[in-house]
Amino acid sequence: MKIISALLCLLLLSFTAFSQSGKTFVSVPVSVSDREGRYISGLEKDDFRIYRDGKEEKITFFATEDEPVTVALLIDTSESTKPVLDKIREAADDFIKLLNSKDECMVATFDSEVKIINRFTSDRDELEKSLGKIQSGEKEGTIVFSAVDKIVRENFAQKQGRKVIVLLSDGKDFGSSVSKRDLFSSLEESDVMIYSIFYQTGRVFVDSKGTVKPETEIEKPKETEKPQKPEKKKKKKYTIRLTLPKETNTPEEIERVDQVSSKEAVNVLQEMSDTTAGRFYMSDAPNLSQIFKKIAAELREQYRLGFNTENVANESVVNNIIVKVNRADAVVRARGKYLAKKL
Repeated sequence: MKIISALLCLLLLSFTAFSQSGKTFVSVPVSVSDREGRYISGLEKDDFRIYRDGKEEKITFFATEDEPVTVALLIDTSESTKPVLDKIREAADDFIKLLNSKDECMVATFDSEVKIINRFTSDRDELEKSLGKIQSGEKEGTIVFSAVDKIVRENFAQKQGRKVIVLLSDGKDFGSSVSKRDLFSSLEESDVMIYSIFYQTGRVFVDSKGTVKPETEIEKPKETEKPQKPEKKKKKKYTIRLTLPKETNTPEEIERVDQVSSKEAVNVLQEMSDTTAGRFYMSDAPNLSQIFKKIAAELREQYRLGFNTENVANESVVNNIIVKVNRADAVVRARGKYLAKKL
């Protein structure tokens, strides 16, 4: 009995010491490039400065591009992706082959629900086989927010090091139980980088500058003119006109809704990437492989910094982070915020 009491006292003392230390480790993934977009490698710990709410913090952790990466491939398989699903599989397969032997990858899909096709593994054969199991959804729904939130909170919770989600979607959320506000709060708490690829769907087109254009304004290849045949005289027929109910949307109204939702989708995906220091891409099926290759290359050109900060005693506070590099031509992309939770 005395031994048990002694052990309980020891555990209590250990817990008290941990609480009194009151330190939280904040991980900050960083990419550095020059003004032309070429990545700058070979930087050292002393080349960086981190500021939290204007106050410089001591960098207690520094890792270069050699650190293994944990990647989640998160693929939108709603009905709109059905015509190009084979292209998506091929591009994802190319991406997996570009990962290093120590990198871990998982494959997940979402439509009206999230499906984990393959959990984190370094086994390339297993990952490639899992891509063949990806199928388009049969039910309506595209739960982008819920899918990203689930992967960040549940699948990355116990992972250390560099963490990345490669998200392929048209960004149009429909049916998520997680709001946009709650999702971005979750992203501010995490150190997961999101590389989002906007995939074109619907009746409108979004160009590389994010400009939404109706389908009627898209330049289409000119068709060769065919000799016109003389029109045959049509026989007179009776015509019955039906009055449409008021709630039926006209083609113009549907097009306007598509324009608004497409623009919002682009903004949301771009904001996800900006918030997490990732990158946003726009693509169509033929260009997917090239974009996946760019992402794989960029993952080799990153740094990860870390610092310890005091825990917040009373309430949760969002802190601003600024990372600077001792080079005049450097463009830095880094996590801009983190949420310090109350004890």
